[in-house]
Amino acid sequence: MSDESNMAIGLTAFAIFVMAWAYYQYMIRQKKKSMTAEEILKSWAEFQKEPAVKVKPALKKATTRSKTMPLKKSATKKAFVSNLKEELKAGKPKAQALAIAYSEKRAATKKTTKKGSK
Repeated sequence: MSDESNMAIGLTAFAIFVMAWAYYQYMIRQKKKSMTAEEILKSWAEFQKEPAVKVKPALKKATTRSKTMPLKKSATKKAFVSNLKEELKAGKPKAQALAIAYSEKRAATKKTTKKGSK
């Protein structure tokens, strides 16, 4: 045999070994220890159909306020509700939108109250 055919045989054997190792890792993840021959063949067929890398769906990008009106700098309830609606419309989660609206209200309250008075 020539060196090229020996290399081809070696690469083929290595590829089979890598596939067997990957399948073994797959079975460990599935926590299946004892299976019948039919189950092994069926699971091997399913394993070959799975993509090598699972792609996570892209996250929805929230629009920033740079394209919209800035938040209102006021401690009133009307401004708070307006800021909350603006953040929700921008695609932010409810908890984050609430935190931002409260933060704006708190900052506006600090500016309007004098130090030392309650």
